[in-house]
Amino acid sequence: MERRHRARDSSARALRASDARGRERASERAERSRHTMTPTPIFGRVFLGARAPTRADARLACEHGLRCGHNYPSELVGTSDCDEEAPGQRARLEGQRRRSWAIDRTRARVGRGARAYERAVKALKSWEHFDLGWARVSRESGTAVGDAVCVEARVAGVWIRNPLRVVELREREKRASGGASSSSGARAKARFAFAHGTLGGHLLAGEERFSVELAEDGEVFYEAYAFSRPAHALSVVSYPFVRLLQKRFHWDSSRAMRKILSEAE
Repeated sequence: MERRHRARDSSARALRASDARGRERASERAERSRHTMTPTPIFGRVFLGARAPTRADARLACEHGLRCGHNYPSELVGTSDCDEEAPGQRARLEGQRRRSWAIDRTRARVGRGARAYERAVKALKSWEHFDLGWARVSRESGTAVGDAVCVEARVAGVWIRNPLRVVELREREKRASGGASSSSGARAKARFAFAHGTLGGHLLAGEERFSVELAEDGEVFYEAYAFSRPAHALSVVSYPFVRLLQKRFHWDSSRAMRKILSEAE
């Protein structure tokens, strides 16, 4: 009888020890999971359609993107106000060794004088530089940090909705002690710029900055600068075509800004 009691006690102790080890292993797995980043799926959801998107469609894409968050490294969010020639930005981009980043930068003279600059700022704030026929953004979209925006583009008969979030907004004017620094390092009498970063559901990963500057000699310049790389299987297989579209957008938006200011004269 005593031997049976001892055996039962031994079995109970072994069972409790096994349960404790199981709980400990489960706790370790939960802790590892809590610190593990979930990579952006290259076959994740994107927004394509045969018809032109409605406001509800654009809102759906933005809501999805905001739930997912940015699809590029957090250390690069909000850094596009420094171009690739800035040592800090170059180091950040080169530090991402998994895939290289494509850099696009277009700078164009679009007008002259304070009135032209004010019109250019208004055009950026209302997203008129996206009124290209094949690409568009709702005029109701904001440019304050945190605002979500859906860029819609029609490519080969297919409408694409790409969600982004404004991550940077800067407006500077010359003070008595000196001018506002432009992205090229030159002195500018005034400068307005904002940048938006890609969210989950965007075909690309990266950031794009738009700026207008009033130089001390009265010239007004528009600049678009971006760093990007594919974020979905569709953009990977069509990447040469994607790169052509990116360059086309910079050229077309520069022409659009020039036309807007010429009509305001």
